[in-house]
Amino acid sequence: MTTSKTVHPGRRKTPFHRWLFRPGRFRVLVSLYPPLLGAGVRVSRISDDWTSGVVSLRVYPWTANLHGAAFGGALFSATDILYGMMLAAQLGRRFEVWTKAAHIEFHAPGRGRLRLDVTLTHDEAQTIREQTERDGSSDVIHHVAIVDGAGTVVAEATHTMRVRVRAERSTDA
Repeated sequence: MTTSKTVHPGRRKTPFHRWLFRPGRFRVLVSLYPPLLGAGVRVSRISDDWTSGVVSLRVYPWTANLHGAAFGGALFSATDILYGMMLAAQLGRRFEVWTKAAHIEFHAPGRGRLRLDVTLTHDEAQTIREQTERDGSSDVIHHVAIVDGAGTVVAEATHTMRVRVRAERSTDA
C-alpha cells in the first residue's frame, strides 16, 4: 500500500543544508570550500540578519597571473558567492535562488588584498519576495565592485539571479 504525502520544501534539505543557513557557519564553510580556499577568497564578515557582508581576496603567487595581478577567475568567483546566499536566506526556503547570468569587467590590476562589500536590505528582499510570489519567478540584477587597498576599482560584476517559488513536491511513502 502506498500513500502520497506532500513534503514541505524546507524539509527536503539535508540537516547539513539547514545547518548552513546560519551566517557564521556559512562564512566559515564557504571560506574552507577548496576552490575558494585555493583562490584566496574568503567571506570576511556577514551580518546576523543576512543584510551585509564582505568578501576578501588575497593575491598569492598561485592566484596571480603572469603580471602578478589577481587571476580573473579568482576575481569572478569572489563576486559570485555571497549575494545569492544572502537573498536565499532572507527569502526563506520557499524560494529557489541561483545565478542565471553574469558579466565581469576588469578595470585595473588587482594586487595585494582586495575587497567587495555586498548589501541586501530587508526592504529589497521583501520587494523581490512579493514580485516572485505574484509572478512565480523574477530576475534580480545585482552589481558589485572589487576594490584594492587604495580604493581603486579593480573589477565590476553584474549577476542576474533567478528567483522562483519552489514547487511543492509529493512523494510516495
